Amino acid sequence: MSERGIRVSGRIAKQGKLALVAVCFFATCAGLATAEHTRRWRQSTYDEFLKGTTRGIAVRSDGRLELAPKFTQLADADASYLWALKLDSKGTLYASGGSPAKVFRLDASGKALTVFESNELSAQAIAFDAKGTLYVATSPDGKVYRVSASGEKTVFFDPKTKYVWDIAFGPDGVLYVATGDKGQIFSVAPDGKSEVFYASDEAHIRVLTFDGKGNLIVGTEPSGRVLRLTKAKGAGTAEGFVLYETPKREVTALAVGQDGSIFAAAIGERQHNAAVSPGAVPSVTTTTITSSGNVTVVSPAQGTGQPQTPFVAFPPLISSGIYKIAADGAPEELWT
Repeated sequence: MSERGIRVSGRIAKQGKLALVAVCFFATCAGLATAEHTRRWRQSTYDEFLKGTTRGIAVRSDGRLELAPKFTQLADADASYLWALKLDSKGTLYASGGSPAKVFRLDASGKALTVFESNELSAQAIAFDAKGTLYVATSPDGKVYRVSASGEKTVFFDPKTKYVWDIAFGPDGVLYVATGDKGQIFSVAPDGKSEVFYASDEAHIRVLTFDGKGNLIVGTEPSGRVLRLTKAKGAGTAEGFVLYETPKREVTALAVGQDGSIFAAAIGERQHNAAVSPGAVPSVTTTTITSSGNVTVVSPAQGTGQPQTPFVAFPPLISSGIYKIAADGAPEELWT
C-alpha cells in the first residue's frame, strides 16, 4: 500500500472512533434522562403527610410538622387491655385491665407487680381514698372492691348492674360509681352505705370527674353528653344540667382545667336510622356492638306489625373528637 493510502486509512479509523464515542455519549445521556430527573411536589395537609412514614416528626391536625415527643416503653403488663392509669399519693403508678381483671403496680424501673386479680372480665377503673387505700371496679356484672395494703380484697359495693364504668372519690370522701346499662350513679359512704345519686335517661354514664367547685362532671352514651351534677339541697340526690351535647356517641374521658374549662374526648358515630314502614320487619337478627363494649341483639318482631328500626352492626366509619367547654359554657371543637 502507498503512503497516501495509509494516511487515508488512518483518517477513516480515527473518524470511526470519534463516531463511536459520540454514539456512546448520547446513548448514556438518553439513558440518564429517562431514568431520573429533578421533580418537585408540595404537601401541606394532614392527610397528605399521613401517607408517608414519620421518624421523629409529629403531624398536627392542621397540617403543620413539629418535633415529636420521645416515647419509651415503661412496662409490658401481663394483660390484653389496659383501661385505667392512676397515681397514688406517693406518685406510684397503677394500671388496671384484663382479661381476667387485674391491677398492676409499676415501680420506677417499670417492673409490674399484680396487686389485684379476680375472675371478672376486666378491671375497668381504679381510685384511691384519702388514706391511700385502693378501690377497683370490675365489669361486666362486676363490683367495687377495696384492696388492703397486704393485698386482701373485699367487696365494698355491689351495684347489681351490668357495667361499672368509672369510680371517683369526692371531696367529702364519698365514692361515686358510674354504671350502665341503666345510666345510674351511686354514692357510697365510707361505711359502705349507698344510694342512687343520679338517674339518667342515658344508657351509660361512662366517665366521672370533679370541677373546682366540687360539682360532679359526667360523660354519657349514647347521646355523647357532658353534664354537671349539683347536689340537691337537703337531699342525697343530684340535679343534672347538660353543658354540651357532642356530635359523637360516647364521651370516654374528661379533664378540668385550672380556669374551669372542661375538656371532653368522644368517639363513635350516632345512628340516624329512618323508621321502617309497618310490616317491613327485618327478617334477620342483627347485633350492634358499641365501642364501650355494649352488645345489643335485635330479633325480628313476630306478628306485632309495629315499625322496626334497623340496626347496623359495625358502622363503616368510627371517628373521634376532643372538645373544650369554656368556663362561660361556650363549646369549641379542638380536634377531630
